[in-house]
Amino acid sequence: MSLEKLKENIRRDLHVKSDDFYKPFMKRIESIIDSSNKLSDETFNKWLWTLYRDFNNDFFCLQILTNIEKYKAELLAYRNIPQAPLTNNIIEGLNSHLEGRLQKLRSFQTIKHARLWFNGYILKKRFTKFTDCRGKFRYLRGKTVVEMTKKERVTLPLCF
Repeated sequence: MSLEKLKENIRRDLHVKSDDFYKPFMKRIESIIDSSNKLSDETFNKWLWTLYRDFNNDFFCLQILTNIEKYKAELLAYRNIPQAPLTNNIIEGLNSHLEGRLQKLRSFQTIKHARLWFNGYILKKRFTKFTDCRGKFRYLRGKTVVEMTKKERVTLPLCF
């Protein structure tokens, strides 16, 4: 489970969006989780202990803190992997972009037209060149997904 997913699950369990009672607790949890990649284990534990001290008479808060403590090793395991990404925003961004596009499929009059549009969308994504690659991924700039994944001996027919 990612840290973002953990925060969203805690928000849902505490009904933070509809009830203000647990908002101070949630803000402090978010602060700790958002800073987790910069904190040492000792500081992370100290911050969790402070939360426990302040909210130890609330059953729901204790449950959440117990869960975080129980899964802490898994939640913070990425810190021990060199050059591990700190976010999954690329995937989330693609998913939300695709979700927005899929909403338009409802407006097609037939399934055939929706399939045709979706196939075109996927082809466009596969053949669009990367433009904003930096660092160790700089070599991808100007190349397409298809170029990077196809076998050398395979020649692709012209689609467009």
